[in-house]
Amino acid sequence: MVTELEKSRDPRREAITLLRVLSYYYSFRDLEKMLGIHFQSLWRYATLNSVPEKDTAERILYKVRELNIIKSIIDNELNGAEGEYHILARSPGFTNILAYIITDTINFNSNMKLNSIIALSHDAISLATTIALNTEAKICYIQSESKLERGGFLTIHYKSKKYKELKSIIIPKDCIGEETNIAIVDIKLDDIDKILAVEGLAKKTKSKITLAAFIIADKESYNELQQKLSNTKILVLKIT
Repeated sequence: MVTELEKSRDPRREAITLLRVLSYYYSFRDLEKMLGIHFQSLWRYATLNSVPEKDTAERILYKVRELNIIKSIIDNELNGAEGEYHILARSPGFTNILAYIITDTINFNSNMKLNSIIALSHDAISLATTIALNTEAKICYIQSESKLERGGFLTIHYKSKKYKELKSIIIPKDCIGEETNIAIVDIKLDDIDKILAVEGLAKKTKSKITLAAFIIADKESYNELQQKLSNTKILVLKIT
């Protein structure tokens, strides 16, 4: 059964995860038409009642990529949001799609081990949580203010050029421990100074932002972040 699957890049494990993600958007009968595999078999794989053979799993992965199914789902979701992208962060299907993409990226980069997933806004907490569950990383989120004792928190003040004001961020110390690999997640890439402030905290503990993921970003902000965080993998679903 599934317990025999190693937590590595195994096509069977990946196919099962992918089918569970796709089941938010398609019935198994619809998936049968697209993938050419009987719907009952697909259901058994997705519900962990059986494990596909390696060649069957590779066939599933190949067909999904050949048909651009993931891209079609993302495009439809983004278009349907009509600019209200924070709504997508409350969609179980969409959060699992993004988590799958990030997990897939990590699997393709064997040296990309994540220890902490930091949500840069409250809207992004659900996204960060789903990603953390899929990567076995710690879930954290930034606070703008806190009534808690500051002993367990790191605080930094920064000037936001975007909002033209001085801002503060507070984050639990254990989210940026010694030599931690961090992923940051948010709905929109807009306040780059906030990201650089987090990077500044990370450097103090010899940690680094390994991955930055956003639903949407304008081209100027995307290019600027690439220049500022040249050693960070940046994922954006839609660049405007």
